[in-house]
Amino acid sequence: MRSENGCYGKMFPSVVGIVHNHTVSGEVFGYRVDYGGQVAQTREAIVNRSGWDKCLQCSEMESCYRLSTVKLLMELALRTVPQTLY
Repeated sequence: MRSENGCYGKMFPSVVGIVHNHTVSGEVFGYRVDYGGQVAQTREAIVNRSGWDKCLQCSEMESCYRLSTVKLLMELALRTVPQTLY
């Protein structure tokens, strides 16, 4: 399915490179990881409720959610591959 929505498949932010001390957001879900020195002091998952409500109204929500989830899983898999394999 081809979507005209610029938000299609972007419910989650990229997690390939974790950004510290800034809020990182996709269209609906996001995170914030604050560091103070060597240890993460806070880790917060963020949900944009108005973004979620907008997604629920979209006719492409199911396929968009699936694509967004698979992209997230692939990025998580890439993060766990040892650097020696690159």
